[in-house]
Amino acid sequence: MFNSVNRPRLSALAWVSTAFALMDHSFSLAHHLRTYGPWMIDLRTALSLLGWILGMLACVVGVERRNRLLAAILLLSAAVGAALTGAEPRFMTSAPPSWELTAHVLLSMGAAALLFAAAVTALLLFFLDRRLRKRRILDLPNGLPPLDQLENVMFRLIAGGFALLTLALFTGFVFVTDLFAQHLIHKTVLSVIAWVLFGVLLAGRARFGWRGRPAVRWTLIGFALLALAYFGSKFVLESMLGRHWG
Repeated sequence: MFNSVNRPRLSALAWVSTAFALMDHSFSLAHHLRTYGPWMIDLRTALSLLGWILGMLACVVGVERRNRLLAAILLLSAAVGAALTGAEPRFMTSAPPSWELTAHVLLSMGAAALLFAAAVTALLLFFLDRRLRKRRILDLPNGLPPLDQLENVMFRLIAGGFALLTLALFTGFVFVTDLFAQHLIHKTVLSVIAWVLFGVLLAGRARFGWRGRPAVRWTLIGFALLALAYFGSKFVLESMLGRHWG
C-alpha cells in the first residue's frame, strides 16, 4: 500500500488486494468462532481478532495518502494476526456468552487495536525525529507525512482508544464477577494504570499542549502496560498455569 503513494496506478491494486485479504480473514475468523464456540477467545484467537480490527483500521487510515506508511504497517500486523486464525483453541466452552461479555470483549479488542496503532505512530514519530535531529533527511522515504500531521493522527488514535478502554473497563467492573477467582486482578490493575496514563496524556495535550518525545514515551509505555495486561496475562495463564479466562 505504501508504494501507491508515489505510484497512483498501484492504488487500485493495493485496495483490491487488501479487500480480498480482509474478506478471507473475516470468513476464516467467523468459521473458527462458529466451530469452536462463540467468543471462545484464547490467546491466538485474540491476536487474530486484533489483527482483523487492525486491518479495518488500516483501510480507514490509508484513505489519506500521507498515512499510507502507517496503514501498511498496520496491514502487516493484521497479516500476522490472520496467520494465527484456524488453530484449535486449548480451552473451549459450550456455554453461550452473555451480551455483556460480548460487548466487553469487542470494546477491549477495539481499544487494543486503536492504541496499538497509536504506538506504531509513536514509533514512526521517534524514527522521523531522530533522523531530522541527525540531519539525515535524504535517507527518509518519500511520501511520509509531516511530524505535526503524524502527531495529530497519534492523538486521535489515543483519544479513540481511551474512549473504548473506558467503556471496556466499565463493562468489566459491572459485569465481571470474582476477579480473584478468575485470575483477573493483575489484568485489571495494569489496565487501570494504562487508562490513567492515557487520560493524563490527553489532558496534558489539551491543557498544556504536550507533544514531542514525552508524548511518544508516554504512548509507548501506556500501550506496553495494556499489552502486558491482556496478552501477557493470557499467555501466563494459558501456557504456564493451564487456565483460561474469556
